[in-house]
Amino acid sequence: MESEIEPIIQLTLKSTENKINPNNKKYCFEIFGYDFMIDQNLKPWLIEVNTNPCLEETSKLLKQYIPRMIDDAFKLTVDQVFPNNNTAAGTKFPVEGYSEANMWKLIHQLKTWSYRY
Repeated sequence: MESEIEPIIQLTLKSTENKINPNNKKYCFEIFGYDFMIDQNLKPWLIEVNTNPCLEETSKLLKQYIPRMIDDAFKLTVDQVFPNNNTAAGTKFPVEGYSEANMWKLIHQLKTWSYRY
């Protein structure tokens, strides 16, 4: 499934590359929310892309994922420009049931999905 989702995301970003950063600013980033539906054959279908995704922690699952996602976004962007040598910078945001340090790698390896709220 990973091999099918990533090209869809790349195509959407390619189609808007001249609009995302029209002033060609060196340091900027944006978080997008991609909504996919997975059919019975595990084929992903893009429903929509949100440029202002909701970051409400409205479920137990989101209370684990959202802080981790925000931390990862800052590690990939802000921390690259302003490295933080503070001891608090090593804060971990564990996700229940996952011991893998690289959660994204683990998620990409999954072949089936199930959610319980």
